[in-house]
Amino acid sequence: MKLSLLFAVFWMTSAHATGLPGWFTKSFNEKKLNERYLIIKPIKPGYLEADFTGDKINDIAVQVLDKKSKKRGILIIDGGTKTYYIFGAGQKIPDEDFNDTNWLNGWRLHKDKFAYQTIFDANGDISGSKKVKIPHPAISIYSLQDGDELAGVLIYWNGAGYTSIHQGE
Repeated sequence: MKLSLLFAVFWMTSAHATGLPGWFTKSFNEKKLNERYLIIKPIKPGYLEADFTGDKINDIAVQVLDKKSKKRGILIIDGGTKTYYIFGAGQKIPDEDFNDTNWLNGWRLHKDKFAYQTIFDANGDISGSKKVKIPHPAISIYSLQDGDELAGVLIYWNGAGYTSIHQGE
């Protein structure tokens, strides 16, 4: 009895210390993600919370560092299914050519129903943009230049899985 009470106090204290909801911390540890990834908070807010998948249950996104490769990324744990998704941290970001988010200076929730995807030609030059429907809140990660968003990626659930679009330069 005392051991389970001690564990419960430790678990609640650990969750409280990170500022993350207890269900997230529990899932992170149960899936042994703590063995490979370190939750980092290089920029504010420390985590993003929204219903990214449209199932009416909030999900949590945190920034992580892969302990071996030292590459940064985004980890999302689905609040309903407790399934996790990694973007960067050594894993390719869908529809992008990189696996490290060490360049990002900011992140935020994108709640607009549309966004504009930057279109590049075969030479890598910007050739225009395309309006894309964003069905649920998304994660906008971006770099800053002189305090303004220069370029970034919007990570969102398209109904079948996570995908991304490039925004800006």
